[in-house]
Amino acid sequence: MLADKGYYYAECLKVCVENDVRPYVSKQSHPNRTGNKKYYADKFIYDKTKDVYTCPAGEELAYARTRKNKDKEVTGYDYRNSKACENCLEKPLCTKSKTGRAIFRNVNQDFLDTIDLKTKEDMKKYKQRQMIAEHSFGTIKIIWDAGYFLTRGKESVTAEVALSYLSYNVKRAMNVLGVEEMVKRLKQRRKPVLT
Repeated sequence: MLADKGYYYAECLKVCVENDVRPYVSKQSHPNRTGNKKYYADKFIYDKTKDVYTCPAGEELAYARTRKNKDKEVTGYDYRNSKACENCLEKPLCTKSKTGRAIFRNVNQDFLDTIDLKTKEDMKKYKQRQMIAEHSFGTIKIIWDAGYFLTRGKESVTAEVALSYLSYNVKRAMNVLGVEEMVKRLKQRRKPVLT
């Protein structure tokens, strides 16, 4: 199964694996509040043996607290080192928080890391998805200026989307096969509607 970053959720990916479906989903990158890519969460390296994160400045962030959802289920853990952040010269590039930077570790992070590793190992397949799916979305949304719906209601919007994709597929077939070849193939497949 090939999917974009919007489907990078442990619960969904576990269902795939449990049903013998190998997911290829690119990892989401979580920005810091300063917008500096050098200090995105994925730049903090986790050491499983010590249970700490090492920040780009070389400081270790230790376990600080457990996060739970409204049903009191553990969702993950926060790691921080307020003392090191207090004196860090790079703090303004890393965080806007007065107490220093915190890194969240999902309760399913080991599983997510495995999915990420498998996706990176076979990036060719993942890039195929981008070529197949993203091209059509980009063409319809940007080139055809269809970034919003003209109609309202599920039935009406579904019809609008169906017409957009039908138009895209016909235009794509014309570009790939040529009009003459497309008409020839359509004539070969023609069957009487009523017999």
